[in-house]
Amino acid sequence: MVMRSLTPDQTRFLDAARVGALATADGDGHPHVVPVVFVLDDGRIYTPIDGKPKGDPRGLRRLRNIRENPRVSLLVSRYEEDWTRLGFVLIRGTAMILEGGSADGRPAEEEAECRSAEALLREKYSQYETVPLGGPDSLFIRITLERATSWGMI
Repeated sequence: MVMRSLTPDQTRFLDAARVGALATADGDGHPHVVPVVFVLDDGRIYTPIDGKPKGDPRGLRRLRNIRENPRVSLLVSRYEEDWTRLGFVLIRGTAMILEGGSADGRPAEEEAECRSAEALLREKYSQYETVPLGGPDSLFIRITLERATSWGMI
């Protein structure tokens, strides 16, 4: 089933899911996939660039790719040994890098959007009680849905 908005079943599946695979591609189309945590809010999906050690977060390949090519996919799946219970939701959309730290010239709406995404992520993932969410940079990826495909038991 391909949708331009999420069905209630797809929304419930995404709300309950703990991890997805974010696929990006650079300007030449070379793919890159990483596991991510995420939260759904009002039809948009947010994934943080959290504060786990990884060097300069702005240099992460997924962020470089989004700057070159904002088209992304997010695959959220459920695997079980009972194959009658398999299911997935595949989101295709456009990504934007949001920066919520207090820096001059940053739109207030972007800062507010980052604060909202951070609160939702902290609510969904108790790990963020001890793992910082991006430090002073507060980097997030926002995915705006273009198409949703689902299959199986979602």
